Amino acid sequence: MKTLTLPWSKSITNRDFVLAALTSWQTVLDWILLSDDTHHMMNALKSIWINVVLDWNKAIIDGWVEKIKWDDKILYLGQSGTCMRFLTALIVLNKSWTINLTGEERLLQRPMGDLFDALWQLWVKFESSWKLPPIKVYPSDIKTNKIKMNWTSSSQFFTAILQIAPVLENGLEIEVIWDLVSKPYIDLTINELRKFWSYVENQDHKYFKILPQKYNPWKLLVEWDASALSYIACFCALHGWTIKIENIGSNSKQWDYKFLDEMKIFWLSYESDGETTIIKAPWIKNIDLNKYRDYKVDFENMPDASMSFMIMSIFLPGKTLITWLQTLNLKECLRIDAMRDELRKIWVQVESDEKSITIWKIPSDYEQKYSSTTNKINIETYNDHRIAMCFGTLNTFIWGLNILNPNCVAKTYPKFWEDLEDLGN
Repeated sequence: MKTLTLPWSKSITNRDFVLAALTSWQTVLDWILLSDDTHHMMNALKSIWINVVLDWNKAIIDGWVEKIKWDDKILYLGQSGTCMRFLTALIVLNKSWTINLTGEERLLQRPMGDLFDALWQLWVKFESSWKLPPIKVYPSDIKTNKIKMNWTSSSQFFTAILQIAPVLENGLEIEVIWDLVSKPYIDLTINELRKFWSYVENQDHKYFKILPQKYNPWKLLVEWDASALSYIACFCALHGWTIKIENIGSNSKQWDYKFLDEMKIFWLSYESDGETTIIKAPWIKNIDLNKYRDYKVDFENMPDASMSFMIMSIFLPGKTLITWLQTLNLKECLRIDAMRDELRKIWVQVESDEKSITIWKIPSDYEQKYSSTTNKINIETYNDHRIAMCFGTLNTFIWGLNILNPNCVAKTYPKFWEDLEDLGN
């Protein structure tokens, strides 16, 4: 039985960094993820004079917003959408200086409209073109504690507002228009606020009330990344192995852990003692999948993990329809379009729209088609870590793929290729 330790969660690490910056004293975060995204967050906090000291995988943060030394500056955030959204809200607390937030080209193409709507209602002064970054935030005074918002594009916009709500002078009440997307990620945020001793009244994800509160410093362990589990589950199913994940189990608050349930169609099973997980599956070539036809699955609550399911869908007979993907094209790249285009390179029939993708089984003569080519098939990753990890996992089973820009996995899983190689040995 193979064993593996997953990386720590980028989503939780960056949430905890923001919350630690808002506490009244010193917070210790154990087992933080060190990746491109979290380094951008740490560097940005240091730029606004939040003291962050690293000691291996531990960070010591001296918080308290009243001590932040705001001044005119530019915060460069690379390709981190999480940093752009969370820090835009954090900087609203500035009452003295002008702060600019910018980043790489793709980050400047990712819409921020829902978050901007919230800022306008809060009477925040800022500049932006076409509801896109870069963003210039001016000193502002919050003049209301009630907003109404449409939160159908990204849960991170909602998280950004929730994180600053307890330290607003009058707290905040939020009425949700339409439906809140990716609710489990909002629950994850509320759980992190609770760890810092701040509480949110949540009425069926339609109305939220946050009273004025203080974040209290604490010593916390950052949870491991359940999204990374999806690639390991796919590897297990493709190769018919048993793998023990030593650092995440059924106690996880992350919805992406439930990806293991979706993988039962490939006869994958798992057991957990709460803290660890053992996953096992028969070799995919030994499974009779012909009884499954025109399979349909909804990935509203874990859109990032949907991409792992896409690469497995090429082994299912008939066609597989994956729905509720409307947030994917707003991320590191146009992910629905990217997965469609790259799967077509290996002769898979794919159709897509802005909310779903339909994938047919890979042709039975794939190997014959590949043997007629003279070079490996180049898989474009679009500088997107999840595209690279999905096709990297697939490449352990279907030979002949050349993953371009493989180092982009450093955004969330710096040791991905090393772990994949260890599993294959």
